[in-house]
Amino acid sequence: MQESGGKEYIIKSAEITGELLKKSGFNLNFAPVLDIKRFEDAHALGDRCYGENKEDVTRYGIEVMKKLQKQGIVSVIKHFPGHGATKQDSHTFLPIITNKMEKLEKDDMYPFEEAIKSGADAILVGHLLIKNVTGIYPASLSRKFIYKYLRKKYRYNGVVITDDLKMKAIKMIYGEYRAVKKAFEAGNDIIVFRFNKEEEKRVIEKIINLVKNGKIKESRINKSTRRIINLKEKYNFSDSLEIEGINIEEINNRIQEIRKKCDIE
Repeated sequence: MQESGGKEYIIKSAEITGELLKKSGFNLNFAPVLDIKRFEDAHALGDRCYGENKEDVTRYGIEVMKKLQKQGIVSVIKHFPGHGATKQDSHTFLPIITNKMEKLEKDDMYPFEEAIKSGADAILVGHLLIKNVTGIYPASLSRKFIYKYLRKKYRYNGVVITDDLKMKAIKMIYGEYRAVKKAFEAGNDIIVFRFNKEEEKRVIEKIINLVKNGKIKESRINKSTRRIINLKEKYNFSDSLEIEGINIEEINNRIQEIRKKCDIE
């Protein structure tokens, strides 16, 4: 859309998305994607990227983030440090980034750095193994990486979220229990995993036992809990569900107007 519609229509699209989510009772969106597009649409990122260079991705992505936030939606920027740096798909393989950190920091991590400066609420860390940096684990499960870059270098104290641990890149290599354990140890505040009900129950029970045995510190969990509570307080979230209702026809007309002006079939 950045090529045919420009900033105006990206902002309008973000406004519609935020409105739909808010009126439907949602308060969080795993967007925008701040990865740089370097491959065809068949790539894992598809057409979700906002540009083929860091400047466009930063400019448009931050606008989307701000529009979502303005409507009371927590914006989760992703996939840190940049899925566009590899052609492999983390849904099926564990992608390996061979670029040196200097290049990643200069290009792929730049939009995230700027989004943090602009008030990012939450950051999703991708299942991306960075050669000679994250060891045998991807960034999402690497304490060294999360703390060295997000927490220290970029001074980010917001919520850190894993990508889905059910992805084959993680589950097939590490297994659900080991992956969740490593995600805790790495410093993630929210861990995303969509296993079957019995798997989830077993994993949660094992994590509880690790806390009881002191292998995962309660203070570590309390830090994450405080970050999540701070975010809820920022947006004044409550347990009550308020759904305003949506005028579908009016929303569809606005979407169609954007599609026509952007020449989207």
